[in-house]
Amino acid sequence: MNQVPSFTSIFQSASYTRSYLMKKYELQSINNSSEKAYHNSYTFVYYIQIGHHYFQQGMKSPVPIKPVLLFYGLSHWLKAALLTVDPDYPATTHVLAHGLSTRKRKKQGYQFLSDEIRLQKNGLFPYLSEKLFHVKQLAGDKRTMRQLLFGLPEMQTIMRVLLKDEGLIHLKRMDNGKFSVTKKDLSQWDGPLSSWVRHLSHDAKGELTWEETCNEVQLTFLPRPVNDSLSFRTSVDFELFAPKNRSYIINLPELLVHYALLYSLSMICRYEAEWWGELIHSFSADDLPIITEYLDVSQTKCPWLLNRLFL
Repeated sequence: MNQVPSFTSIFQSASYTRSYLMKKYELQSINNSSEKAYHNSYTFVYYIQIGHHYFQQGMKSPVPIKPVLLFYGLSHWLKAALLTVDPDYPATTHVLAHGLSTRKRKKQGYQFLSDEIRLQKNGLFPYLSEKLFHVKQLAGDKRTMRQLLFGLPEMQTIMRVLLKDEGLIHLKRMDNGKFSVTKKDLSQWDGPLSSWVRHLSHDAKGELTWEETCNEVQLTFLPRPVNDSLSFRTSVDFELFAPKNRSYIINLPELLVHYALLYSLSMICRYEAEWWGELIHSFSADDLPIITEYLDVSQTKCPWLLNRLFL
């Protein structure tokens, strides 16, 4: 199988980028597609390349400053993605802020997993959610770091080892093309099995049928939901996952989960130096291995998700 080229390599060409944007605009019946694609092509390339530099430096940097660089890298890439659906971005100053806020932290007893982000009415986060992913977010809604991390396939192992729990169920692909999950894995779902399937059906982007046996549930997708949605998550090796219980249904596409996590960590780096320094040097809590594992995951998963989004 041919390897998919990296979006950071392809979008070094302004001429290719211009034709890419024009096709995007034409599919959305945007007026003056050619003119707007020409106008945005270099801005798009700059977003991609500056984001690439931030991300590359973040990957090489030590943990104390890594989140800031990764966050700015991802932010630039997402701004480029916005130009594919909104040729006038940024049309107002309302979309320039982060779109998230963090609560005031207490110096004593603070735990990263219990920390929250609050969704704001304006800013990049809600604008991305609505324009790029067609999901309306409610201002004032909160998400904990625990919820966000439990919703990432690549974080399941470390969360299971350290916290004795998982947030996602692995949907195992069978030889007949169906997916299976054991009833034991579904034991944390609050309600009958039919309600779990019904929840997935709403977000399957196609037909979903199911069969129940003594020990497992078998699912058939037509087609398989290969694109990440609000319910399904796909790992970098294309394994499929779904929420284990309702508390981990967070109504966020995975790219926005990474944006929120990196935003929170970057804010800690910049404004909570005492707690951040103590965490890194004391090795006294589960927060450190979870954060460092997440940073490793994000370095692979964010470019992988963007590659799927762009190409």
